[in-house]
Amino acid sequence: MAAAAGVHRSTVSRAFSRPEAVKQQTRDHILKVAASMGYTMSPLAQALRTKSSTLVPLIVPDITNPFFAELAKTMTAVAGERGYQLVLCVTENDPGATAGYLHAMQSMYAPFGVIAPSTRVDPAEFEPFGFGNRLVVIDRIESDVQVPTVTVDNARGIELAFDHLLDLGHTSIAYVSGIPGTHTAADRRAAYQDLTARHGMTPIELDSEIGAEAGERAAQELATMDDRPSAVIAANDMVAFGVISALGKYGLSVPDDVSVVGYDGLPLGAHINPPLTSVRQPIAEMGRIAIGLAERASQNGEVEHVILQPELLIRSSTRSVR
Repeated sequence: MAAAAGVHRSTVSRAFSRPEAVKQQTRDHILKVAASMGYTMSPLAQALRTKSSTLVPLIVPDITNPFFAELAKTMTAVAGERGYQLVLCVTENDPGATAGYLHAMQSMYAPFGVIAPSTRVDPAEFEPFGFGNRLVVIDRIESDVQVPTVTVDNARGIELAFDHLLDLGHTSIAYVSGIPGTHTAADRRAAYQDLTARHGMTPIELDSEIGAEAGERAAQELATMDDRPSAVIAANDMVAFGVISALGKYGLSVPDDVSVVGYDGLPLGAHINPPLTSVRQPIAEMGRIAIGLAERASQNGEVEHVILQPELLIRSSTRSVR
């Protein structure tokens, strides 16, 4: 390309890597020739030369889960607005895959990383990859950690769901847990147990794990109970979808026979039958805040912990039993 532009190769290199070092007229001429030849600067080559890049990894366990899909969508837009390129890394719920992705991003000189892990995490495990506190953790984290975090007040979310059902007259409320071993699942389950104890109710915990399959197993348990609870709180919307779908197979109607409340507030919940009452997590806000936390940690080492508040979206999957 240097020959086509009639300049030295070093001038072409400076036009792309240090444009301020090349006269405006010369730079414009080089860029015009480059465009006509379809030439573009390799981001990887630039990263190797400058030891910095705009590539930002977002590591999630499962992109088929609408929660992580919505998070990725939001963060892609926010990262683009700030001059970064989001690289989506899916671990398929394999904690060991995270190390491989971080190693790759380290090689590409990523300025920071964002992770939404599938299980409990120990940030010390990430130190060998050079991210330090520039790794932001979303939604699942232990207390007293030295990396930025953004999560939602899980206990408050379960309380919103529980109080809503109490207001509707429900006196027997079951619970279906989320992924065992995660900070999120532990917080929500503990909140449910605390609330049943506070109100003198017997806790009824059904099948756990994530996804619609857990909801189907929980529905089967409900259908075979002699003294069936009149309401169910699911640890996430995917489980709630499974509960609603499977209850029909056993001749039970939502909300006439069983009221169901989910947790996440996924847009899909407004379109199922019946539309799902759910505790909404501010997913878009979580993504925006995570990028901001990562930037500040990268620039000045500032470590911040942000806890957002959920809200209850009341739809048709719950009704009064009075």
